[in-house]
Amino acid sequence: MVPSFEKRVRAFAIDTSGVMLFIILALPFSTQNINIAYGIVITAAIGFYLFPHFLTPGQTFGKRIQKIKIVDLEGNPVKLWVVLLRDLTRVVLSVATFGVYLIIAFFFMNDKTSRTIHDYIFKTKLIDLEKPQGKYEYMNKTESMRKRGL
Repeated sequence: MVPSFEKRVRAFAIDTSGVMLFIILALPFSTQNINIAYGIVITAAIGFYLFPHFLTPGQTFGKRIQKIKIVDLEGNPVKLWVVLLRDLTRVVLSVATFGVYLIIAFFFMNDKTSRTIHDYIFKTKLIDLEKPQGKYEYMNKTESMRKRGL
């Protein structure tokens, strides 16, 4: 199943928020020793954007929370180096263009496949790991059954 654009944005926002938190925490060090501040920021970026792929290939923390995953065009797991280059490209282009790349990628995205520019470059796609919820899924279920997940 194709994940919604909102899930992609939320996943990226979760990862970026983690990095931004560490950037804020690094600010006091920038007046004393700029190298420590740079080290904190680079470590946070690697820790939120790249390292999670070693734990669960194709998923950062944000993608795991949103239950989406990067796979190849056939739906098979992506090689680690491809996923790392894909995310590194996405982050570098986003930062280098001050977010303009993300806007261009949105307009380039296809609704049926949910693939953006970096997905086309690296021949990947995102899939939704959640079971699709039908229109009438909660029909004939009591509130207590819904709360228990039945």
